[in-house]
Amino acid sequence: MRATLYSFAVFALLLLPLPLPAMAQGAAPDLDKARAFVTALADDAIVILSSETTRAGREARFSKLLNEKANMRRIARFTLGPFGRKISKPDFETYQALLNRFIVKVYANRLGEYSDEKVIVGKAQAKKKNVIVESRIEFANGRDPIDIDWWLRLEKDGSFTLFDVRVLGVWMAQEQRDSFASVLKNNRGDINALLDHIRSKISADPENS
Repeated sequence: MRATLYSFAVFALLLLPLPLPAMAQGAAPDLDKARAFVTALADDAIVILSSETTRAGREARFSKLLNEKANMRRIARFTLGPFGRKISKPDFETYQALLNRFIVKVYANRLGEYSDEKVIVGKAQAKKKNVIVESRIEFANGRDPIDIDWWLRLEKDGSFTLFDVRVLGVWMAQEQRDSFASVLKNNRGDINALLDHIRSKISADPENS
């Protein structure tokens, strides 16, 4: 059950920034536009789920969103933890590419079971350049709704990007960071062990079998 909820939440890593005017340095984020960002993001993902019935179609469209809209470099650095300061540039580029594939192939392709959801966006709270937006996913089939919090970052150009998602009280990027830290610790900081770990997760995707 948790893996399924995790899978649904990770579509939130596929971003749809809203164009905003340049912000004065130190200006507070616009909470209404943060809420609109989450609404647009959720609506766009649901359109993909409801219109794409094949693995290839879902993967291609989610990958396009990920590559064009996600601030994956920041997320990739965060999920590496302190090791992110030590990794070489070539290894980091390999890691980020694998992380992208991991999200698309392992998670986005498991979203096919969702096709008739409604996302209710609630209140937003800002702290400096971070905004937490509350929401609830309601299902047409009557299953229990899911509460999801969205951690947004206000970029220098005034746009929002998603940094993390909290489902059932767990921040997903933080959980991934902890998992990767364990792999690195158990392998004396060997980045190749982590890369192989991610490759194995991608290969273990049931859709690949």
